[in-house]
Amino acid sequence: MRISILGIGSIGTLLGASLAQTNHEIHLHGRGERGARVILEGLEVDGFGLGSHAAERFLHSVEELPLPEELVAGSDVVIIASKAYDVVSLAPLAATLLKETGVAFALSNGLGHFQTLAQYVGQHRTLAATTTHGAYKEIEGLVRWAGQGELHLASTPFGPTPASVESLVQLLESASLSPILMPDADEMIWGKVLLNLSINPLAALAGVKNGALLSAGLFDACMAIYREAAKVARLERISVVDEAGFEHLLRQVLESTRENSCSMLQDIKRGRATEIESLNQAIVRIAEGHGLEVPVNQLMTSLILACHP
Repeated sequence: MRISILGIGSIGTLLGASLAQTNHEIHLHGRGERGARVILEGLEVDGFGLGSHAAERFLHSVEELPLPEELVAGSDVVIIASKAYDVVSLAPLAATLLKETGVAFALSNGLGHFQTLAQYVGQHRTLAATTTHGAYKEIEGLVRWAGQGELHLASTPFGPTPASVESLVQLLESASLSPILMPDADEMIWGKVLLNLSINPLAALAGVKNGALLSAGLFDACMAIYREAAKVARLERISVVDEAGFEHLLRQVLESTRENSCSMLQDIKRGRATEIESLNQAIVRIAEGHGLEVPVNQLMTSLILACHP
């Protein structure tokens, strides 16, 4: 099998290094300085025994150069592991790379990525996906695997065949990525999004690690964000965890990731665009369609955009 990973940031690097432990072909697609570095030096991940993998272990392509002809329609699996705002530009490439019998999914934070990808590769070849694996990039390209999590997958009524999903799960299991098939794609995606939008903008604006959000004032603000977003989810007829259940889950996540700096905080510190459009701003947009005001999510959106338009 050939697996293409589009985006070689923290999660893309983690996936590439994990899958490199198997005997399958791994194709990495990057851009800029990071893409050039990976072509020359390969991947390095610190944590849980992954280590280094030489550049020769992988097939390579970069955004700045034409796609090698031998990569066209040759991938059994395509994984988009980019920032949320890059999914729309990588989806056409996924369609170019994917075999007719292949499967694709996006692991980017936020809402709408399944629909975007399905527009290009077809719903019959698209899975919904989220991950709780934690990774962040250190100096000189080293990625640290900060926490072993799971990779959640879900199909839809017109999605990939059970056989292709089963073979994908076996592949991910062989790479120690802990795949779990979930029964409902919408519930899975919204469940992850509720956590992201309740944590990321507050941590970014306060400039604190996740654990600091356990303090009374900041935790109350997290819950206020959740209440608005959960109301929007229910208007969309999505079943989400109730307030007591979410409060318990949020405390668990903040405790287990208390030393983590969330991706939005890292983006703000480095002057990069954030994923706010696919998180709190998406909630505002959907709420407007229902004639509902969500002032706390609107405030989070406005403040993050003020930090980086």
